Amino acid sequence: MNRRIIFILIFLLGVFPVCSLSKAGEETTGEAKEDISNTVQGVLNEERKNLEMLQMQLQAIDESSELSESLNKELRNLEMLQMQLQILRDQELEEKEDNGAGTKAAEKKSGAPEERKEVFIQPNENIMLKKELDEYDMPVYSINAKQVQVSEILKALSAVYGKSIIVDEEIAPEYLSSFINVSIKKSPLQDILEVIIGMRNLEFIPKENAIFVTSLSQLNVDTASDYYKDKAAQIYQRAQIKYPNDKMVVKAYYELGNYYYDLGFNFLALQEYQVVVKKYITSLFAKDALFKIGDCYYRLNDPESAIRAYFQFIYGYPKDPLIADAFMGIGDSLMMQGFYVRAKDTYERVLNGYPEAEIAAKAQLNIAKALAKMEKYREAIRALMEARELYNSLQVGVEIEYLIGKCLFSLKEYEDAKTVLGNFLANAGNERYAEDASFLLGECFYNNENYVEAFQVFKRALETYPNSSNVPRGMYFLGKSLRAMHFYDSAIKTFREGIQFWPTNEYADKMAMEIGWCYFDDDNYARAQEGFKDFIKKYPYSKVLIEGMVGLADALFCEKKYEQAVKAYIDVLGNSSEKEIRAFAFERIGACYKAMGKLEQAIKAFRLELG
Repeated sequence: MNRRIIFILIFLLGVFPVCSLSKAGEETTGEAKEDISNTVQGVLNEERKNLEMLQMQLQAIDESSELSESLNKELRNLEMLQMQLQILRDQELEEKEDNGAGTKAAEKKSGAPEERKEVFIQPNENIMLKKELDEYDMPVYSINAKQVQVSEILKALSAVYGKSIIVDEEIAPEYLSSFINVSIKKSPLQDILEVIIGMRNLEFIPKENAIFVTSLSQLNVDTASDYYKDKAAQIYQRAQIKYPNDKMVVKAYYELGNYYYDLGFNFLALQEYQVVVKKYITSLFAKDALFKIGDCYYRLNDPESAIRAYFQFIYGYPKDPLIADAFMGIGDSLMMQGFYVRAKDTYERVLNGYPEAEIAAKAQLNIAKALAKMEKYREAIRALMEARELYNSLQVGVEIEYLIGKCLFSLKEYEDAKTVLGNFLANAGNERYAEDASFLLGECFYNNENYVEAFQVFKRALETYPNSSNVPRGMYFLGKSLRAMHFYDSAIKTFREGIQFWPTNEYADKMAMEIGWCYFDDDNYARAQEGFKDFIKKYPYSKVLIEGMVGLADALFCEKKYEQAVKAYIDVLGNSSEKEIRAFAFERIGACYKAMGKLEQAIKAFRLELG
């Protein structure tokens, strides 16, 4: 028996040259290929005989003996070698078929039927693998295994697929030692792997030269739910390719659309839903797909297409429970277009048609938002209070309080706005509204001339929300609060930082002008002139240009540079048509002429001031 083991080991060491010869077959002559084929066939026949003899010897040996265990191990190795030699022979046959491709093409062209080759591989009596080509000339596999260990099936699949299957070291051996039954016909090998690996709650990761088997806990995913959503999407994609004409494939399009929709990939979701509606309009999925087409268009900032889709849904399914939601979608799309009156009418239609439904509260809230956009703040506040009575949601209640405070701010009722926004910030942890509410609260304090409180609120808001789009606005009012408290140097520093970091922001020009006013308030008229001139030069189209021009003229006037001041005030008159500003400019021109002793010209200017 020991001689037998030595023979097996010698054979195992000698099999590699045979494999190498097969791999080098492309570089040999036709005669060399025939020799290799004979060699492979001879080895295969000899090893079949050896395998039969070994099986007979094993039956005669006590299974508990050490020798039996060694022979069992060698038996499994021989089974694998037998399978690999069979594959080697099949590969050689395929090469010969490739060499006669021209002949086959000619036969196919002449109308002769093409024979499809099937490859059978049977490592042992309990496993049967078959490889063939489907109608698209893609390889598909069939497997039939009865009471076979998962590990043995993986070995067989590895051999037929030509890739190593590597199992994660963290997986306990018993996971793959259980016996299973499996029968799958004409499927891609990856589908077969998914079924077999999935039986043991494992996953596999295909790579270029190997397949890695691991557990879900070892994968770099946030949650099992997200991972399986991704797997489901892959399966739906394969179903679209594999069964393009099957009626059930509509579910693959619809669910893949939902997958993209949930991820926010609205354009991709839209494409999947459109296939459902165009090709499978009579399916159960068409209705929901059409509704979500409207949602996708809205998310893609295409309100016109969204409205068309929603109306198509309403006309196609007039009694569907989603009709109210479709009207809400139309209202939201009209709001996006700036048609606030029409949007309000649409929301009122939902509110009147479904007063008891949960959507009524949302409709009431959106009516208030439309009124606020129309600058009807009093009516908006009343609508918000009605919405507060309809809503039970704490989150929506927080939004309503914020909107009430914002409407009061727009009405310039800063004291009431300060109270509402302060209570909102004290009780709400909603970052979405807390950010804007913090800056609004600071402005309430500033407009009420509570500069210390305004400074504190803006400072805290800037520290809490350093990446907010409201930061330039906060820097502007922080600097103005410092200026109002006569901390001119700190205010100038704040304004300069704001301009440096946000040079193109709408508050940049205002901060530049404020630098001039800081010097002016500090009686440093020369530096004030420099500040105002710099502002006028850099921001010639600013909305606050006239105020800066007045500041320059006032700085010249206060420094008693009357002739230059007169020219500066005349520039103000040339750029402003506002009565108050023109009256002020004429009054100052008159004062300049009076100070210069030009009384006649002063009188003319004073008369112009009076109109």
